[in-house]
Amino acid sequence: TGLVKAFQKSFYDTYGGGANYVHHGYTKGVGLAAEIIGTFVLVYTVFSATDPKRSARDSHVPVLAPLPIGFAVFMVHLATIPIT
Repeated sequence: TGLVKAFQKSFYDTYGGGANYVHHGYTKGVGLAAEIIGTFVLVYTVFSATDPKRSARDSHVPVLAPLPIGFAVFMVHLATIPIT
């Protein structure tokens, strides 16, 4: 962001310097709660998709692990981008 601020100050000021903010109509508490829940969903999905006990039982799980992780990232972004 330093290069953008140095060379394109108008873009930096127009777009808020690339920082996230809570959109109008939401409080900071709602934004924090959305980020906490989104992070929990993603971490839980990663841990459950890469669980070694589960992969021992289901041999195809390590190959398919990126699928639920990517889906979780997609869904969390759909839910939280309008808020933060």
